Amino acid sequence: MKFILSFFLFSSLTYGACFKDASINWSAYKTPAKAAVGGTFKSVSFTSNKGESLNEMLTGATFKLDASTVSTKDKGRDLKIAKFFFSTLEGGSEISGTVKKVSSKTITVAITMNGKTLDVPLSYEYKDLKLSAKGVIDVFDFAMNDELSALNKACSALHQGKTWSDVAIGINAEFKSCK
Repeated sequence: MKFILSFFLFSSLTYGACFKDASINWSAYKTPAKAAVGGTFKSVSFTSNKGESLNEMLTGATFKLDASTVSTKDKGRDLKIAKFFFSTLEGGSEISGTVKKVSSKTITVAITMNGKTLDVPLSYEYKDLKLSAKGVIDVFDFAMNDELSALNKACSALHQGKTWSDVAIGINAEFKSCK
């Protein structure tokens, strides 16, 4: 019996899934018509657990990113976002997150930005070892009123005087079978 139990425990740990790759993307909005501007970050690191279930793999998983490495595929825009929006954050340009809970429909991530940590629910799909999670944050909830105002002022003509405070965020992660 010990042999069977040991084999089961060993195999469940060695044949589970583990982290392969991930990215974070976002869409912010400008103009009264709420035109989307999408982007990513060039410097992002992730950790996750090995596990048999999504809950085991993600609970406690973390990410850290350097917001100054923002990338929208427009260098001028990237420089303005880095300078006027991310450069004055309390604690520097690092944004981090930790997965607190995984349920059947949502992943709760504690996101830390500008010295504030908030729980953000993300809806998700997980299929064929690929995870796609989406949610929305409001930068005002992270006390980024001054940063948004500075960005709006710097981009006033292009934004037609309107920069929205809500930002759609997405996390895409790929896992692999671990042996």
